[in-house]
Amino acid sequence: MSDKSNESKNKKFLSFFKDKIKEFKKSIGIVDKKEPISFELSEFMQETESALQELPQNYKNLYELKPAQEYFFVNRKNEIEKLEKSFTNWTKNRFVTCALIAEKGSGVTSLLNNFLEKIPQIDTIRGEMHEKIYTKESYFEFFNSLLNTQNITTNKELIDFLNNSQSAKIIIIENLHHMFLKKVGGFESIKLLFELISYTTKKVLWIGNFTPETWSYLDKTISISNYFTSEIAMQELNHEIIKEILFRRNKYEDLTIEFIPQEDTLESKIFEKLDDDEKQPYLEERFFKLLYKLSYGNISLALLYWVRAIDKIDEQTIFVKEIEDLDYSFIKNLSAKSLFTLQALMLHDGLTLHDFAIVMNESSEECRKILMPMLEKGLLIQPYKKYNINPAIYKQVHNYLSSKNFIH
Repeated sequence: MSDKSNESKNKKFLSFFKDKIKEFKKSIGIVDKKEPISFELSEFMQETESALQELPQNYKNLYELKPAQEYFFVNRKNEIEKLEKSFTNWTKNRFVTCALIAEKGSGVTSLLNNFLEKIPQIDTIRGEMHEKIYTKESYFEFFNSLLNTQNITTNKELIDFLNNSQSAKIIIIENLHHMFLKKVGGFESIKLLFELISYTTKKVLWIGNFTPETWSYLDKTISISNYFTSEIAMQELNHEIIKEILFRRNKYEDLTIEFIPQEDTLESKIFEKLDDDEKQPYLEERFFKLLYKLSYGNISLALLYWVRAIDKIDEQTIFVKEIEDLDYSFIKNLSAKSLFTLQALMLHDGLTLHDFAIVMNESSEECRKILMPMLEKGLLIQPYKKYNINPAIYKQVHNYLSSKNFIH
C-alpha cells in the first residue's frame, strides 16, 4: 500500500475522530469557548430571498410568505372550532373575547380568513399593528384610522361610537402584542384597550393575537388573561402536515418532485443497498423529518427552508437538494448583553432602534453598537424598521433563554 494511501486514510480517521469528540462534547453540554457563528446563519434570509427571486413568477407565488389560499389551508380544525364556538356564544349575548396565541409564521391570518368564511356574514373590521403603540396619542391615532373616525380623543367617545353603531361587528387586531412597551408607563395603551373591550362586548366580538412569549409576559405583569374569555393556542404542525402543505403547492402547478442526494448520501451503505425505486421515498422521508426538526412545525420557516433547497425547476419537475442542520452551539457563548437584547426583542416581537433604546434605557448610539454587530452576524434581521431575531435560530434562542430564566 502506498504512503499517500496511508496518509489519506489517517487524515480521514483523524477527521472522523475529531467529529466524534465534538459530537460527544456537545451531547454533554461542553462547547468550545469560541464557537464561530456559521456563515449559513448570516446569509440565511438573503440566500432565501435570492432563491425565491430566481424562481419563475408562477412558482414564486406558491412559496411566498403570505396568507394561504383556501386550497392550501390545512389542518386547523381544532382552532377553527374554538373560534366558531366563541362566535356562537357571543351571538347569544354572552361576554366573549378571543385571544389567539401563536408563534410568528404559524398562519394566524390564514386561520382568521378561514374562520370568517365559515360563519354567517357579519360586519368585520380588521387591523394589523406593525409598530409599537404604547401612548394615548398613538392609541387614539390607531383607532381613528381603524374605525374611520375623526378626532376621537377619549375612550368614552370610542365606547359610545361602537355601542351606538347600528349593527354588531367583529373587530380583529393582528399583532396586538405591539400595544405595550416594557418601560414605566408603557402599558397605558393596552389598559385603555381593556377598558374599551369591557364596555363594548355586546356590540363587538374582539379577536386579537399574541405571541406565546408576549402573552406569558403580559399575564404575569398585568393579568391579561382576565380580559379574554377564550384563549386559543395554535398548535405546531407535525411533519406529515408540513409535507402535505408543500405537496399541495407543488400539485397546484402539476410539479413532480425529485430529491437530489448529497455525495455523502450516495456513498452511504444504507443508500447503496436500496433498490432504485426505494431511493426517492427514502430521500423524501429523510428530507421532511429534518425539515420538521429545523422548522419546529412552523409553516413559514418550513417554506423558507424549502425555497433554499430548490436546486432548479425543469419543465414540470422540481429538483430539491438535501438540507443540513445548523450548528447552534454558539448561542451558549453569547454575552449577557446579547442575551438581554434577544430577550427584549423576543418579548416585544421586534423593536425599532428608538424603542429598543427606551427599553434598554440607553442612548440610541449605544444601542446601535449592540444591534449592528448582531445584525451583521446574522443573529438579527431587519426586514423593515424593526430588529427581529433571525427565524432560523428563534426557537433555539427561545429554549436557551428559557433555560436561563430570561423568559418564562
